Amino acid sequence: MTDFPELTELERRDVDMILRYQDNTEYVIDYITLRLRCPCANCDPRRENDARQKEFEAEVRLQRNEKPAVEKVGYFGLRFKFDGRGCNTGIYGFDLLHSIAESTKSD
Repeated sequence: MTDFPELTELERRDVDMILRYQDNTEYVIDYITLRLRCPCANCDPRRENDARQKEFEAEVRLQRNEKPAVEKVGYFGLRFKFDGRGCNTGIYGFDLLHSIAESTKSD
């Protein structure tokens, strides 16, 4: 059983997206934040210490904040495909997307 609500809608805008959930919550995540949290085997290790994290962040922030294509990966999550440079291999589980959304919400 999951401890987060079901994602019911994903609205992609030019520089960010809105995630809407079954419990009527909604969150906005910009695409730079999404890229910074990429879970793939290439990106994840780049966050293992402060120095590598800062280098990774600087690299990602140099990329265009562009709207990616998105595809569903089974019942597990979503893959985002960016046209420009950067990673396109990360599969964002629905639990990870909710975690990112929760960490970016404003009070």
